[in-house]
Amino acid sequence: SAAIKEFWQSRGCLIGSPTFNNLMYPTIAEFLYHLRGLRPKNRIAAAFGSYGWGGGAVKEIYEEFKRMGLEIVEPGLEVLYRPSLEDENKCYDFGRDFARKVKEYHKKFEKAD
Repeated sequence: SAAIKEFWQSRGCLIGSPTFNNLMYPTIAEFLYHLRGLRPKNRIAAAFGSYGWGGGAVKEIYEEFKRMGLEIVEPGLEVLYRPSLEDENKCYDFGRDFARKVKEYHKKFEKAD
């Protein structure tokens, strides 16, 4: 898939999912299951998501990242229901900070690539 191809071209993986029955959304779970079978290495990862009452998607995504052996940027970001303006600002900052961490992480491999 295009997402798998993009994954291999980057040092960072940022996954988002709403919580669906206390779990990550099924299509996200399918993607991560497929990705795990490819045994990725040398990537950093983070997760974000939304929930209505109990949450669970972000935690489950992080568990999958751990099974894959990816370097994890914690904590993830969770938003309750529809994001407020403050939540949107937090999301923006989260994405920007993750991008900075990916750039720093990539520097480890520039000479090796």
